[in-house]
Amino acid sequence: MLKTLKKVVVIILATLGVLFIALMLMPDDEETDDTVETVAEQEDGETDVTEEADVPEDVQEDEAATEESVVTDNSATEESSEDAASDQEEAQTTDDSTGNTVTVSIPDSEIPDRVLNFKTVSLDGDVVTQDIFADYDITVVHIWGTFCGPCIAEMGDYASFYKELPDNVNLVGLICDVYDGIDSNVSDANDILGDAGAEFLNMRTSDDLYDVTGSIQYVPSSFFVDREGHIIGEIMDGANFEMTKERLAGYLN
Repeated sequence: MLKTLKKVVVIILATLGVLFIALMLMPDDEETDDTVETVAEQEDGETDVTEEADVPEDVQEDEAATEESVVTDNSATEESSEDAASDQEEAQTTDDSTGNTVTVSIPDSEIPDRVLNFKTVSLDGDVVTQDIFADYDITVVHIWGTFCGPCIAEMGDYASFYKELPDNVNLVGLICDVYDGIDSNVSDANDILGDAGAEFLNMRTSDDLYDVTGSIQYVPSSFFVDREGHIIGEIMDGANFEMTKERLAGYLN
């Protein structure tokens, strides 16, 4: 009897085991359906991962605010760039209008009533009058001669000096032995100026300027003229380059 009962229990357990294994091997209908539906949607092209409907509204609002902020920042950057360019252009205009100028201070006691009034020609034959002084607050007139060794020796100093002058200061040469209407010494004068690299205007002595060149005993000499043509102070008879440069510095601030 006990053996029979054991056999029945074993059969029952074996049957339950078979049923359990069969249940475990059966597919899940709901998961299968979902998988099939998903595959079908992908094949039909109905699913779009970029659709706004799939994005929460608060996220969309944040993205819109970010885009607006970027546009605003770009506009501000463009305005700042335009303002900077405008300021730079204004500064450049100011620099151009001011130029490389210095303040010229001439004591009233050194400005006599006498005004130079002359007409002559340059070494190249161009007509020159007292109008050459009108565009400058002060002009250095360097008197020299082609026969003068010291004049030739320091011509290079005057050539460099001229290139460094402020815009409102000028330098011209007056050649005491080259005369208006006479070609003597013209070639020598050109050679001296060319060798020194001198680019400033050089005038021939005319009857109107003979009063100046005839009043000195030595060359080189120099004197200064304001924009109205007044000879400033005394003519520096026998003044070399350093003396002339030092006196000019006294008029410039």
